Amino acid sequence: MLIPSYLAANTTDSEALARALHRASRADKPAVVVDLSLVDTLNNDVIELLLAYAFVLRAQSRQLILCHTPQASRHRFQRLDPGSQPLLVASVLDAMQEIEFLASQAD
Repeated sequence: MLIPSYLAANTTDSEALARALHRASRADKPAVVVDLSLVDTLNNDVIELLLAYAFVLRAQSRQLILCHTPQASRHRFQRLDPGSQPLLVASVLDAMQEIEFLASQAD
């Protein structure tokens, strides 16, 4: 689980998130959860990065789950076709329930 405290518009923040997502995606887990509760907005670079990791994880039969997604970004994700969207949930508890559900389907 990743909990970014802020995501400003500068490159350093996007690079830090990219490194964190890369490390999380290498773990042998069914999903990578990103809790955005401490973030007010997501810039375009961050949104594109999250979409790229959603694609990579989906290709591995895994899931990117975003919790507490800022409203404007949530609308942007929801406008995409369902195959391109990360899973958007309201809370970390909902994310854990989704992971349990995915694990039960795999059995």
